[in-house]
Amino acid sequence: MVDPGSARALRPLRQLTLPGGRTLVRAGLVAALLGLAAAILHTPAGCPPAAVPSNAPTEAVSTAR
Repeated sequence: MVDPGSARALRPLRQLTLPGGRTLVRAGLVAALLGLAAAILHTPAGCPPAAVPSNAPTEAVSTAR
């Protein structure tokens, strides 16, 4: 009687190949969506920063003469 485990152990290993085609596109889309979700979740949960009124004094203007 032949042990099925030993016959399986003698088979050659599959050669690993790089993914291509649709697999690579799918991986890119998943990475982009995860990055977008991380960017959205990382933003502070509050009101957006207030806009500076147009009549506010600017700090860059020098008053020294």
